[in-house]
Amino acid sequence: MNEMNLLITDSSNKKIIANHIYERFYSRFLKIFDYQDNNIKEYRKNNINVIRNEFKEEFKNGFLQLASCSLLIETFAAFLTGENETPNRKSTNRFNEVFIYAKKHNNDLKIFHNTDFYQKIRCGILHQGETKGNYTVTRVGVALLKKDKIDAFLFHKSLKHLLLKYNHELENSNWDSEIWDNCRKKIRHIIHNSKNNEK
Repeated sequence: MNEMNLLITDSSNKKIIANHIYERFYSRFLKIFDYQDNNIKEYRKNNINVIRNEFKEEFKNGFLQLASCSLLIETFAAFLTGENETPNRKSTNRFNEVFIYAKKHNNDLKIFHNTDFYQKIRCGILHQGETKGNYTVTRVGVALLKKDKIDAFLFHKSLKHLLLKYNHELENSNWDSEIWDNCRKKIRHIIHNSKNNEK
């Protein structure tokens, strides 16, 4: 944080700051879901023996993936708005901030704008360990949202692409633009909070 405190004082550091933010987001919330290995194992599925990738079959989980993506969305929203933390009773709005940003960049997550994603998916998974309403979670990689079925793999992939768009926009926006003003506000909050945590 001491390094970041110095970096945000100079516009020539835009690319370095943007990359730090992307790496912070990616490594904390998404990287684990991109892990792959080559171990294969035989499984019994629908009374048939099938050969599957052991890691994908036993350790990848769509609920955990969506939970992590939801935590990241709320974090990302704070960078877009410049807030220290999500204001009370504004969480649905903050999720929509990210989905509006997705719409602006023609990212697939735009389909969740003005939906009940926050209540039915985010709150359902994080508070109850289940989706609410008729939503179900899959990882087959065919459609991000089909009827009430959300594909966690494609959600994660779309969110990663959106973060790369944000990274690119930071690199190419004016230092005194709204996106940078809000980004620096959020970074200052993080620096302040980290100093308070050290006491």
